[in-house]
Amino acid sequence: MTPRAPAMSPDERRAALVAVTIPLLREHGPGLTTKQVAEAAGIAEGTVFRAFPTKEDLVQACVAAVFDSTPAVAELRGIDTTLDLDERLTCGVAVMQRHVERIVGLISVLHHAGAPAPIDSKRRRSPSDPAVDAALTDLVGDDAMRLRKPVDEVIAILRVLTLSSVHPLMSTGRLDAAEIVSVVLDGVRKDR
Repeated sequence: MTPRAPAMSPDERRAALVAVTIPLLREHGPGLTTKQVAEAAGIAEGTVFRAFPTKEDLVQACVAAVFDSTPAVAELRGIDTTLDLDERLTCGVAVMQRHVERIVGLISVLHHAGAPAPIDSKRRRSPSDPAVDAALTDLVGDDAMRLRKPVDEVIAILRVLTLSSVHPLMSTGRLDAAEIVSVVLDGVRKDR
């Protein structure tokens, strides 16, 4: 007999199921079964359907959770602002690499399985995330006046290099966070 699910609010139950399902999606793609989800969550399969009417609804909730930048923004906001600029931005780029890797990893699995591309209406409007950009801007802080380019342009360059460093179709070799920051802040030209 399947154990009775612990008491949770509907939002807590949905969040718990999403947390359990994301690794399963990465492993099995959209072919995962609600039975696998229920077993991983330690609940009856019917409990999955009380939280999400369809498996597709659950998959879309997982995609939304992976795209959600709230955890990454919190991590960016937690970076020690007393570090020097290079160290702050290196920590920030590392946070963003992990965030982008989670997104690309899940989307790649879904794409290779022939699943339709998930729709994220926020991403269709803008290639950047204002909350992430604000957190990165705050990391630059007063050092912005030491930059040759406006801080928003520097962040845009960091964003492009971060994406290309982890995206399997764009990367020619993984740049680590410190290398990305060095290229952006110092350029690639040797001293004359």
